[in-house]
Amino acid sequence: MAILRHLPNAPITEALIDIHVEHRVGLSFAQLQGAFDNLDFGYYVKGPIAERTLGLKVSLDGQPHHATMEASQIGLRLHSSDEKYVAQCRLGGFTLSRLPPYLDWQALVQETRRVWAVYCERLAPIHVTRVATRFINNLRLPLGRGVEFQAYLQKFADVPEEAPQALASFFQSFQLVDIPSDSFVNLTLALESVPQAGPAPVILDIDAFAKRSLNPRNDELWDILEHLRVLKNQCFFGSLTEQAVELYE
Repeated sequence: MAILRHLPNAPITEALIDIHVEHRVGLSFAQLQGAFDNLDFGYYVKGPIAERTLGLKVSLDGQPHHATMEASQIGLRLHSSDEKYVAQCRLGGFTLSRLPPYLDWQALVQETRRVWAVYCERLAPIHVTRVATRFINNLRLPLGRGVEFQAYLQKFADVPEEAPQALASFFQSFQLVDIPSDSFVNLTLALESVPQAGPAPVILDIDAFAKRSLNPRNDELWDILEHLRVLKNQCFFGSLTEQAVELYE
């Protein structure tokens, strides 16, 4: 495991905080849209968020008979006036994403708390049901065909000794549980292909989350997020060697 520390050139392509809610009875998209008519908190509406559902009718003999596609609007996508943040205000929750370049955790939490307060004031959700933070990293490792990935990646699954050892692509995904806090992490490492030249775009996707029932204005929500951040950092530095981490200093 690499030493945990601040990385001034962290390979983060997207960092977000996501909060799922149980909304009040009868809340509609039209009401949500009306709640954000007044954008006096530094954001503007980029467009609606739609959810698509596929329906399939089956005949009596079990054969597909008729397929339908329906789309419903479930929220609004908002951009900050400086284009640094994207907020998703949905009937079922709220997400705030920091666009590149990522600044730091404190700035992300501070802006999330500010815009979340607006969401709560205008939509009055009943409960928070899930809290998450997700960081997607493009590691861009200096790898070529035949280079051992273990020089940069910890816990990487070995291929059988009798098999060819040069990797062209890979995909590893785990769901991990932190039993003391009853929290989870979806950890994914993936590479579509090793390029002929230049760094390899290895994706390290860390999604740490906890399912809870909370008052939307309860400070416990932010305490949970701080713990999820700790889990996220442990997974990030635990996935990389010191040789890899030094690339981002």
